[in-house]
Amino acid sequence: MRDAGFTRQERDIILWLRFLGACFLILGVLFTAKPNYLLQYMDNIGFVFFNFRSAPLENPRYEIWWILSLGLMACLAYASLQAQFDWLRNQHLVPIIIIAKAVSTLGFLSLTLFHPTHFFYIVGAVVDGVICLTTTYAHIKATKSRPF
Repeated sequence: MRDAGFTRQERDIILWLRFLGACFLILGVLFTAKPNYLLQYMDNIGFVFFNFRSAPLENPRYEIWWILSLGLMACLAYASLQAQFDWLRNQHLVPIIIIAKAVSTLGFLSLTLFHPTHFFYIVGAVVDGVICLTTTYAHIKATKSRPF
């Protein structure tokens, strides 16, 4: 990565945003192409390692949710990639990622607490929580590292 006068904290968040952008794109395509594959795989991990018995997955219905989740992943990938491409001009896009991941973390936590039928609810809560907290921390550090 060319330096372009970025602080270490800014270089860290740029690298993090590149990673997130790639992950959002890959997961969006994977969930669209094979919606139950990854979910069943996570449920199997829960059974093998934690003896967590998940309810069997039905064939996917309500394709509207695929479209909405692909739209969210595309927006998150766009926000991540735009912010990392021109950090000084587009850092205002990072709170979009933080808000989306905070909401999904709360949603997964509520499913885990009130409807604990799948291990992937726990995985979703942990992964989205880590993404939310890491992005928040990196964003705060990067914005404080440069006087604007």
